[in-house]
Amino acid sequence: MTEQESLEERLGEDYVMLLRQHQNQLFGYIYCMVRNLPDAEDVFQQTSITLWDKFSEFTPGTNFGAWAKAVARNKSLAFLRSQRRERAKFSDEVLDQLAERDLWSPEALEERLTALARCRQKLSRMDQVLLSKCYGVASTIREVADQLGRPVDSVYSSLSRIRRALYDCIQRSLATERQL
Repeated sequence: MTEQESLEERLGEDYVMLLRQHQNQLFGYIYCMVRNLPDAEDVFQQTSITLWDKFSEFTPGTNFGAWAKAVARNKSLAFLRSQRRERAKFSDEVLDQLAERDLWSPEALEERLTALARCRQKLSRMDQVLLSKCYGVASTIREVADQLGRPVDSVYSSLSRIRRALYDCIQRSLATERQL
């Protein structure tokens, strides 16, 4: 193996390691901007390719997450602008404001997870059990519905209602904390 091939292999390993460390935050950031799972997956793939293509420009020892987020921001904004041409969406100002919000920083995630834990405790016992059965173990919604003797659509409706209640509670909780 030549020295060049050895260097390229090490760069590839470093890239994969760093991307794996940051992929959840990066994907979450992209999803927050594009708000559609298939589109977020496409933008994430485009971002990953660009990160690989430009990885030789990355300075080892600096913040890979911040660098990758900047690339993801640009890819997401480009995607949203292309979509806006097809149908009315957000202004450039709104897109820039969305991109600047760091909803996926460790601190912001910790705040949201803490609020989620508090809000989950406010749910009825039945709702807490349903969440645990659907998200806490490797069961399908159909299996949970069968266990509870309920129609599948009823379980989906309940989960939708619970998610809305949790979302509203988390938003209120975070807004209250920001006012303090």
